[in-house]
Amino acid sequence: MNAVPGDNELPVGEHLVELRSRMIKAILPIVVFAVVVFMYSGELLNFIWRHAVSGGITYTLDMNIYSPMELILTKFKISLMFALFLGIPLLMYEIFMFVGKGLYEKEKIFFIKVVPVSFILFTAGAALAYLAVVPLIFKYTIFYSVDVATPQISVIRTVSTIVAMVTGFGLIFQLPLLLVFALKMNIVKLEYLKKKRMIIYGALLAFALFVSPDPSVLSELIVALVLVVLFEFSLFIARYF
Repeated sequence: MNAVPGDNELPVGEHLVELRSRMIKAILPIVVFAVVVFMYSGELLNFIWRHAVSGGITYTLDMNIYSPMELILTKFKISLMFALFLGIPLLMYEIFMFVGKGLYEKEKIFFIKVVPVSFILFTAGAALAYLAVVPLIFKYTIFYSVDVATPQISVIRTVSTIVAMVTGFGLIFQLPLLLVFALKMNIVKLEYLKKKRMIIYGALLAFALFVSPDPSVLSELIVALVLVVLFEFSLFIARYF
């Protein structure tokens, strides 16, 4: 195999030392971000509760805790989520600087193009979930439960559902990138995907039923609809790139 120009072969120990150094540079800011965010996690929790949980509901929906550590664990989860989101670009940069020495020029260009697009798609999916999908699901499920029982919602379970939905939509929005990559690598053909469109729709619906963290039918339908739109968008993009 031809060596990458400018790449010097080093002992495994030196690579491990460099990897440890770069991971410290990436993880330390994430820890600092988490500590800073934790200081304001109460305000963030109230903001999330007003906009994602109580948004669109005509009465105030109180937060409830059912164990002494529940509120602290909820704040920690919120802090970690925000810190990871802020720290991912730095983490990807450090990883690129570590592996970049062993990559060819085309591979470096591919990495530089794909990673920012992937992050943008993840952000778009997370934003859609937080701004539209999560409030709609909570409004729908709570609205149809108030006639039977008074809602007493656990803070940590609610936040866990929100995190799962936001993260899930961020990952789902990677579908265009994966499909375009598969088409460009000739793993699948564009015409084949078009011919099997209805079968793929059914598979996407089954996938939505499997991965959706919320048991309501509305949640699964929204996820399936988003997957279908992303699939068609991927086919459209693949025609021109």
